[in-house]
Amino acid sequence: MMDSENYFQLDPFNDAADASNLRREWEEWHRACEIVLELKKIDSQHEKLLFMLARGGRGLQRIYYHLAPVAGEIHPEPVKVPLAPTIIPEYDNAVKRLNAFFVGKRNERVELEVFRSLRQTSGESFNRYILRLRTQAACCDFRDREEKELLQQITVGAIDERVRDKGLEGTMGLDELVNYAINREVLLKQKEKVHLFRSEPEAGAMALIKQNWERKTMSRCGAPTQKLKRERKWERSSRDAAECSRCGSWRHNRESKECIARNATCNKCGRSGHFCKEV
Repeated sequence: MMDSENYFQLDPFNDAADASNLRREWEEWHRACEIVLELKKIDSQHEKLLFMLARGGRGLQRIYYHLAPVAGEIHPEPVKVPLAPTIIPEYDNAVKRLNAFFVGKRNERVELEVFRSLRQTSGESFNRYILRLRTQAACCDFRDREEKELLQQITVGAIDERVRDKGLEGTMGLDELVNYAINREVLLKQKEKVHLFRSEPEAGAMALIKQNWERKTMSRCGAPTQKLKRERKWERSSRDAAECSRCGSWRHNRESKECIARNATCNKCGRSGHFCKEV
């Protein structure tokens, strides 16, 4: 049977988080702690408190034991019935005390500025972007105007221009705009794949033509074909102006002493000083 301690894992509370993120760190860790408490079926206030402090680690313990009681804590009077136990909501009081401490770390103006600055980054999926927006919006306490604020931020922060335009039109709600943005993202990725698939054969065909052209040689009368390999792009006008009229080479002109056709005899006309050319 699986060990429940390993099955319901809960990392210690990160008290070293930045002051601006400490409230969010506490809220997320406490939510995870509540889930584990429910799964382990721990109902006693005292046991829940001990579990929270034990799993929270020395950082959370250090914070808790230095906090003073806050308004709203419940401290019942001792019962007058003989031998009846006094039930004190220790866990609930501890949570209220910690909430009061961590909520005080929030600066609403700073959180709002962070929310306003969020933009979808290059390569970031829209799902990831909207998750960042929702997470930061939870720190801004927008309440009834959260959807409006999210729509506004998508309008200025989304990468896709069409998504921004749809936001400006004001014809879509938040869920509709999110679905539109996600579908647009999928469509663009599919088009990109199709474009790459279609362009690959064209690129391959061009590469084959180029390869065949480089391998092709101009056959001259008795001239070694490898020495006459074309090393420039085929341009008829530049060829006529630059090639040697004796042997057809582009490496020298007809007056060069390097030309091997100066002392050769043409097989077509019988004259010396050039090779015959194929038509």
